[in-house]
Amino acid sequence: MKRSEPLRLGSIIDMMRQRVAADPETRRQYLASLWPEVVGRHISSYTTSLRIEGRQMHVYLQSASLKEQLGYMREALVRQFNNAAGENAIDNIIFH
Repeated sequence: MKRSEPLRLGSIIDMMRQRVAADPETRRQYLASLWPEVVGRHISSYTTSLRIEGRQMHVYLQSASLKEQLGYMREALVRQFNNAAGENAIDNIIFH
């Protein structure tokens, strides 16, 4: 199919968001990919596993002290994560 004019970047991003929202597994992978952006590469390097179930994010960490510190920042991290996602994607983060 040939288009008469190029698409705007904003419309391409909107189309991709719609596709991501349509497939639950793709959406979970997209949301999980935001974790390093929210916490930074250093903290993200201590993350061994991350999964999203419903509206809860489960983060598995190598460091018990980091787990405790992030626990104190839980509410702020949820807000930052939802802000990065551009939607109210999660309600809670559980650190393991």
